This record gives sequence, structure tokens and C-alpha cells, in this order.
Amino acid sequence: MNGGQEADRVAAWAVRKLAVLSIPPRPEEEIAPGQSLAEDLGVDSLAFIEALVSFEEEFGVRLDEDRLLLSSYDTVQDLCDHLRATRIR
Repeated sequence: MNGGQEADRVAAWAVRKLAVLSIPPRPEEEIAPGQSLAEDLGVDSLAFIEALVSFEEEFGVRLDEDRLLLSSYDTVQDLCDHLRATRIR
């Protein structure tokens, strides 16, 4: 799998998780890069941490503890960018 495919896989994972974590849950196609995780999507901080732990398990990486907090990310794009960078290094 090349870097572009891997980045797409990570972004798809994030969108799937955010669709489920949103309050109320919403279809994946309604998740947009500029949306705020907390304000627009209503993502709960505990569920967010659980999702990032599942990312670590699925992709075999470790995220810095200070990046496990919902407040570390403003938008969907911020989260995707960080997860891609973590996965591709």
C-alpha cells in the first residue's frame, strides 16, 4: 500500500468513527473536514479517547498521550492530518 492509499485508509477510518461518535450519529457523507469535533458533531470526550485507542490497536501505532484529548483537535481535518502523520511516519 502506498502513502496515498494509506492516508486515504486513515481518513476513511476517522470519518467512520466520527459518524458513530457524533451526537446524534449521522451518515459518513455528512462528516466534513471543516466541522468542529465538539461543537458541530457533538463528540463526547470519553468516546473520543476510546476511538483513538482503537486507532492505535488497528494501525499498530502509539499516539502521544497529550494528543488523546478531544481538545487537541478543532476540526475533522485536524484529526485526520494528525492520524495520517502518525501512521505514515
